[in-house]
Amino acid sequence: MAPLATPEVRSLLLRYGRLVHDSSASLALISDGDRPLVYTRHVLDSLNPLSMFTAPPASALDVGSGAGFPGIPLAIVWPGTTVVLLESREKKAGFLERAARELGLRNVRVVCGRLEDSGSDWRVEPVRSVFVRAVGDLPHLLRHAAGRAAPDATWVYFLGAGTDPGPIVSSLEAMGVRARVEPGAFGGRLLTGALPVP
Repeated sequence: MAPLATPEVRSLLLRYGRLVHDSSASLALISDGDRPLVYTRHVLDSLNPLSMFTAPPASALDVGSGAGFPGIPLAIVWPGTTVVLLESREKKAGFLERAARELGLRNVRVVCGRLEDSGSDWRVEPVRSVFVRAVGDLPHLLRHAAGRAAPDATWVYFLGAGTDPGPIVSSLEAMGVRARVEPGAFGGRLLTGALPVP
């Protein structure tokens, strides 16, 4: 059965979307203009990587999780995957803790910290996949993520609708990382590849 076909999964995704919508004004989780579009622009977009995986990864790291995109929707549809939500801002990390608790997501771990501080301020077991959505310098992040991941881990970067992947691919190739564009399950575009050897 497809991950979204169960009533429980759909119910959890709806509850999560409402939680983001209702908390967004006080915590600046998403822009005010995005609040009416929380499901299409954020929840469904977070699920675009479903088309890339024949089986859910054993573990995942969501870098710069913010409101929990894509980590929480992926944790909902992949209940057997341990998902680490990495968020450096305390208020947003607090929201992520609350959301995981209210939704009963036992496969979610929230870390309030920065990727660069892994190993000193926080630790995780090597992850099998790394997800980056709407966060800074991708080559820089991948260099740091490589030390937190299993040797054959994959990374997935969410491309915005008008984003030209060419410059990003070129900057990755300059550091020896091959990348390819993949279509998402819900119409988005994803950039993906294997993490560089640390």
